[in-house]
Amino acid sequence: SPYEVSVYPGQTVGVSLVAVGQRNGTVPSTITAQYDADDGASFRDLQSTQTSNPTCTELYYTVFSRKETEVFNIYAEGICGAEGVPLSVNVTLLHCPTGFSLSNKSNQCACEERLQKYTERCNISKQEITRTTSDDFWVGVDNTNGTEGLILHPHC
Repeated sequence: SPYEVSVYPGQTVGVSLVAVGQRNGTVPSTITAQYDADDGASFRDLQSTQTSNPTCTELYYTVFSRKETEVFNIYAEGICGAEGVPLSVNVTLLHCPTGFSLSNKSNQCACEERLQKYTERCNISKQEITRTTSDDFWVGVDNTNGTEGLILHPHC
């Protein structure tokens, strides 16, 4: 059965696995991951091929995509190349949280453009926005009319 996960575009998925050899013992292995469709989705550099230990190993994949869902398959490579049934990872991509928007350039949740002059960094993995130290403004969330929005607060 597939592995199911929900993340924001640009967040990292951890997948724990162990490779099992022909004699049912655990073995180190080269693990290859690839998306089902060639639609512009990608991983961070060097994440497509990783190495697992002969014990349970957590491998990390950062998902960059503009779609609502993606599927990637993880293969363990043996003596004859990719062997066995791949582990399918079904990824549901969430809408970017307040303060973030989906970047057309990087296919990940990034700081909203109108916040950029007030922020030093936006980190979607931690869902953190760090303001610049030179400004005494900060951002609050307003949900008074049922639509979530942002308010800039002076002198916080």
